[in-house]
Amino acid sequence: MSQNIVLYDLARRGAKNTCWSWNVWKIRQVLNYKHISYTTTWLTHPEIEPTLSAFGIPPNDMDKGSPYTVPAIRLPTGEYIMESLAIAQKLESLYPNPSLHLPTTPIEETRAAIGAFAGPLFPVFMPHIGRSVIREDSVVWFRENRQKNYGMTLEEFEASKGGELAWKAAEAKAGLLKELLADHKLDEGPSILGSTPTYADFMLVGLLEGLRRIEQDVFERVVGWDGKLGQLYDVCRPYLAKDD
Repeated sequence: MSQNIVLYDLARRGAKNTCWSWNVWKIRQVLNYKHISYTTTWLTHPEIEPTLSAFGIPPNDMDKGSPYTVPAIRLPTGEYIMESLAIAQKLESLYPNPSLHLPTTPIEETRAAIGAFAGPLFPVFMPHIGRSVIREDSVVWFRENRQKNYGMTLEEFEASKGGELAWKAAEAKAGLLKELLADHKLDEGPSILGSTPTYADFMLVGLLEGLRRIEQDVFERVVGWDGKLGQLYDVCRPYLAKDD
């Protein structure tokens, strides 16, 4: 058994796979922050369920979306874990230093703020993922899956709910990000708790980096809402360096 952790991530179009999934970036940052050795196995969307189910991983609660999702990891012991927070908790128990400070991390508030502003932007960046990000052999699966989820094609989703209509709805929730970056500080540092990075920072920066890797203009417009978002992103840059 390899002594490295194996991280399961989403493949992307192009000559070289690099991480673009905001959900996987949460855990990739944790691994990079803790200086944990790992390798990456890249999966296309249609490969996720058959691959992870074959490992004996229990499926997600279907109320939360797909039964199998990335990130997932294989520990050197051969144990498999799926779902970001469960992975973060396990890594924290096995590799406690540097700490993620999970007991004091405002995870639910961060999740709520992210959902409030990112949800309305799905019609902006999801069609772009289908056009330019996912591997060509996954496009049909991706388009059919999203059409089932949205009740319309990606083009219809973009035309009817995207553009400035989506941005107006997203920007109306920007205040939640300002509150998140102000209300939990223990000192004047740029992280959510101040000078100490936590899993909540990696949740938010994971989304920002995912947006940057999907469509630079979307990233720049979101970061432009509040200078503190850019400061948080900058302080987490070292944990974004290893992307493969």
